[in-house]
Amino acid sequence: MKQRVDAPASPGAIFNLVRQGIDTRGAIARATGLAASTVSQRVETLLQEGFLEERSGAAPTGGRRARELRVRGDAGVVAAATLGANHARVLLANLSGVPLSDAEAALDVAAGPEAVVAEVWTRIRDALTAVGKAPDDLRGIALGLPAPVDSRTGSVASSVQLPGWDLVAVYELLGAHTQVPALVENDANLLAVAEASLADRGAQHLLAVKIGSRIGSGFISGGTLHQGASGAAGEISHTPTSLTSLIPCSCGTENCLESVASGSAIAARLRAEGRDVRGTADLLELASAGDYEVISALRDAGRLVGEVLAEIVNFLNPHAVVFGGALSAAAPFVAAVRGTLFQRCLPVVTAVLDVRVGRAGRSAEALGGVKLVLERTFTPEAVDQAIARRRSRA
Repeated sequence: MKQRVDAPASPGAIFNLVRQGIDTRGAIARATGLAASTVSQRVETLLQEGFLEERSGAAPTGGRRARELRVRGDAGVVAAATLGANHARVLLANLSGVPLSDAEAALDVAAGPEAVVAEVWTRIRDALTAVGKAPDDLRGIALGLPAPVDSRTGSVASSVQLPGWDLVAVYELLGAHTQVPALVENDANLLAVAEASLADRGAQHLLAVKIGSRIGSGFISGGTLHQGASGAAGEISHTPTSLTSLIPCSCGTENCLESVASGSAIAARLRAEGRDVRGTADLLELASAGDYEVISALRDAGRLVGEVLAEIVNFLNPHAVVFGGALSAAAPFVAAVRGTLFQRCLPVVTAVLDVRVGRAGRSAEALGGVKLVLERTFTPEAVDQAIARRRSRA
């Protein structure tokens, strides 16, 4: 969202205006109230220090060709790595947020946090080499985890998906490999950031729900990710339900949503009924083939998720509820959630509500990580400090 910045706007503040899409000197002057000469002076500083580049834009009818400012994408790269129960994705992007590489491969998170973080760092280094970059070109890292992350300490809360990670200080583990700025975030929050960036104009309030082997959500309001007092906002997965659980959960709540309606829980229920269903991938394959029992189980789980979400949607009144994760590909599941929401939510809420599958695809969480690490790494203060350091060394 484009915002007016009260003068005086530093070079760092102007850099962030360009990141938001205010891409000409004249537009910056109008947004800040600064004199054109002052804007030009600060833009020149950003050009000289390699933060921005200026190119010829489209020529307005009857006018002079405009000069457009852009973030200089080749001034470095950022990395986002996201973990699942049995895999990791590593995505590299330039400083404009454009992906340079994106790969997913098997990784056993049960190997323990030190081994997993070391492996993630190795994959980031390999990805940098593959795109012709060195570790010195790295400007920031985002790590997305399938578990609540305490924003006060950067430690991981108890989670079935990350055995042995309880209270682990992940920033310290990353710091053993690199000193670049890093953020550690819940994967559903990263999903929310990615989907909010792709939402329709005017959709300022978005609830993203990730449903796969676990269930989680993230909430964006007015362009801001809401983490709560300790980073646990959106942890809907441990809400009690009316169905009896067949798999354990670390939360201690009997029959919580994750233990009855996640992909792992649905597969466990079908196995108890004599079906050979190993996990979420089997559920999707059987549902696609028209298996009635599997489709029925997906619909039952979707209704349970919808019942829990209805209370949250009534409370938050979002423009959109967007689904990611493996089960977002199961049409019967998504349809059951949507039907329950429109049945249980107030008309004034559903009048503006769009319930749909996300648009960011399989790399959604990694794309959200890129966006978030760019926002947090290149704050106005950080850019101003970097410029001051460079000039003091000159």
